[in-house]
Amino acid sequence: MIPKRVKQFYMNVTDVMKNEDYNYVTEILNKEELSLFTKLLKSEQKHCVRIAKEIEYIIDNKEINNIEIIDNKERLKKAALLHDIGKTRKKLNVIDKSIIVILNNLTKGELIKLEKSKKIQCYYRHSEYSYEILKDMIDDKLILDVARNHHKDNNNDIVSFFKTIDDKN
Repeated sequence: MIPKRVKQFYMNVTDVMKNEDYNYVTEILNKEELSLFTKLLKSEQKHCVRIAKEIEYIIDNKEINNIEIIDNKERLKKAALLHDIGKTRKKLNVIDKSIIVILNNLTKGELIKLEKSKKIQCYYRHSEYSYEILKDMIDDKLILDVARNHHKDNNNDIVSFFKTIDDKN
């Protein structure tokens, strides 16, 4: 757990959005979706781009043979770019997130009970917030399912595939 979190911290601090990343995003999102995407912190934007590109790489290089996942590559890339849009509700910089992760571990998950802290609630509930923001804008069950459930363990192959990639990035 610790080495993974150190890697995530390092990536969030050092990996920056480039012109090629913005070009990539504009090829996938429409204007309304792009407007939402640009409200994310730059580190969150880059996180989303890393996921979209990894999904594309895995599928294009035939590292997966699940036809449902392969057939939904474009929708999964869009889901990757929008899945954390709920984090725009209360922005958390890399230090905020690091402190919350440490406190979450120290309290063995009890931190979620601090309901008055908008940052803590956004950290824990951003998936639901993402769904709430996107549901009136996107009529795509797969994208909405990914946004809402990307931190949950479930039996949906697509969401599980997405969660694995999100957890690494």
